[in-house]
Amino acid sequence: MTAPQAAEHTPGTGAARPRRPAPRPAPYLGLLALAGVLIVVFSATTTSTLRLSFGLFAVPLYAGLAGVLLVAVIGLGWRLRAQPLPVLGVLAVIAMCWWGGSGIGFTLAPLWEDLGRAERVLAEFLDPNWRFVIRVWDQWVVTLAMAIVATTVGCAVGLLLALGASPVSSPTKLTSQVIKATNSVIRSIPDIGYGLLFVAMLGGTAGGAGPMAGIMALVMFNIGIVAKLTGETIDSVDPGPLEAADATGATLIQRNRQAVIPQILPGFFSYTLYTFELNIRASVVLGIVGAGGVGQVITVQLSHFNYSNIAAVMIALVVVVLAVDYLSLTIRRRLT
Repeated sequence: MTAPQAAEHTPGTGAARPRRPAPRPAPYLGLLALAGVLIVVFSATTTSTLRLSFGLFAVPLYAGLAGVLLVAVIGLGWRLRAQPLPVLGVLAVIAMCWWGGSGIGFTLAPLWEDLGRAERVLAEFLDPNWRFVIRVWDQWVVTLAMAIVATTVGCAVGLLLALGASPVSSPTKLTSQVIKATNSVIRSIPDIGYGLLFVAMLGGTAGGAGPMAGIMALVMFNIGIVAKLTGETIDSVDPGPLEAADATGATLIQRNRQAVIPQILPGFFSYTLYTFELNIRASVVLGIVGAGGVGQVITVQLSHFNYSNIAAVMIALVVVVLAVDYLSLTIRRRLT
């Protein structure tokens, strides 16, 4: 007969539930040995000059903190009677974070070493120049126009690519695979990458083509998002209307128009509104690289160290984005 397991009472019920069996000590001793090795490695690879002094000896600050964290994780795992494998996984995550931080020379020292320089910047940020927001109203119009045009064009093209990429609505399997591969390439480049590319090709704000470059970048960005999301929606449509269309001898275009598009329209409109939200934010980022709009204003003011103007623009931008998000969320709820 096996020894009965210890039981503990569940609060409020009076019922006893078996306690988790304690883990074997040997694996945890191995975890402690691994933690010791990691602490030695952390101490040898640290790039920080900060030290914790303990009388006659000193240890690197970050290595010491990492060592305390490692021991705390092992102790918590033993206290919770966790199996060694999850604890080992947490130790591996800590080791990977250390490797990434040491590779870029991560340090928290600037947070307190540069506080004097940050004091003036924060003082100006806390005193926004609200009149500047009105003075650059034309750039707000440019930002909004870029988002609207890019959303319209990008979502329309994305819908066509989604119909061609999904096996449900594509003419052939080869066509579906080719368009899917094309969509993957389009999605792999971020919006800022497209912005730099089109600014170089068409010219930035100084050359008069900044908004056009921004619109083209957003269009490519939108195509990748909408084609991906809408294509997955097409893959999960109800097959009943498709079978009915096939039974009547409908062509591929008729089949898609009558059986596919009506099923995906609510989701497509929802994706379109979501893309418009993203475009409001992305158009600001693209303006920083020369694509016009409010982002260009922020870049100019930053070069002149006018932090009070930047603060006013950023606060106004937050209000605009929140308003667009709320309006979009309300419409999407009604659509779905």
